[in-house]
Order: sequence, then structure tokens, then C-alpha cells
Amino acid sequence: MKRLLKRLLLTILVFLLVKCSSSMAIDDFFGIKMPLEELEYFKIVAYTESSGISYQSSPNMNPNILAWAGLEGDELRIKLINNTDSAIPLNYDSDQFVIVTKGDKEFICTKGSIITYNNLLEISPFGSVELLLDVPQNYWATVGMKNYQSSNENYVQDIWKGQNTLVFDKADIKYIRINLGFTTNILLKLVPKVEF
Repeated sequence: MKRLLKRLLLTILVFLLVKCSSSMAIDDFFGIKMPLEELEYFKIVAYTESSGISYQSSPNMNPNILAWAGLEGDELRIKLINNTDSAIPLNYDSDQFVIVTKGDKEFICTKGSIITYNNLLEISPFGSVELLLDVPQNYWATVGMKNYQSSNENYVQDIWKGQNTLVFDKADIKYIRINLGFTTNILLKLVPKVEF
């Protein structure tokens, strides 16, 4: 009877762990904190699940602030990791998550509910935060106009959820830019997959 109870508890525990974890691995894109002009010096050399990721960087980059991202249909899952002894504040109004294509078009991902986002407040020292963002919608192409109120009219903004979701091929994404506040830029590049 004790064995049966132990197995039942173990099964429930495993089920809860699987249910509470991400549905997919977040390993499509990887990046670290760096100035935008240093992007060309950041190169992902190799990645395997057993040995992790190896990359080339410059002295101006901070490998202690990093991020992983994965495309999941019409959503972008991002895990931000802070391996420093200082908290990184999050701000719904100033934080941006931008997909930049190889054609240098920029698409801003939406952060969802302001209440959920602001409940995070910060990325704690030696902590992490996982965000699920919406891939942008092709609103301006649908309406046939540009956003003249935007400071940068090249941005395509998500105004109407659920209409004309843009479909991104991972190979067509040049990089993903994460702007946290006005001080932290994390730039992510596509992780090369090794076929066995």
C-alpha cells in the first residue's frame, strides 16, 4: 500500500512539474546584453543540449544578462536571465521587444496585459523571468495607412488582436532586440541547429 501511495504521489509531482513548465524548449534565439553597434561581433558558434551554448563576444558585452527566445506559432516566448547582483527593473511603457528581419523591417511584439506585466516589477539578482509576447499583426497593411503618430514610421504595431497575424520564418529573422527601460539592450540571434 505504501508503494502504491509513493508511486501515486510521484506521478502527481511529475505531472505538476510538466504542466507548470514551458510547453516547448526556448532555444530558437539566444543573446546577451550589448550595445547595438556591437551586434556584428556577436557570433553563436555552437549549441547542444548537453554542452550548452558557445559564442564569440566583445569586451563591451555583458554575458551576465542574457535571454533565450522561442517562436511558438503566433507567440514569442522569452526567458530573461539576470546573473548579476543588481535587479533589472521592468516597465510596461518603456520596455520593447522588436523582431528585425533580414530586410531590416522592425516589428514590435505586444506585451499583453499591463497588470500581468507590471506584477513582475523586476528581474531579481540571479533570477529570471519568462514572458509570452504576441507576434505583431499586419494592421497597417490591412487598413492601407501608416502610423504617422509614431516616432518611427517603420514600426508595424499590433492594434487589432487576431487579425492578419504575421508569420515569421525563423531563418528570415536577423535578430531580436529587447530594450528594458532605457539602459539594457539584449540582442538575440538565431541559434544554429545541429542535425543528427
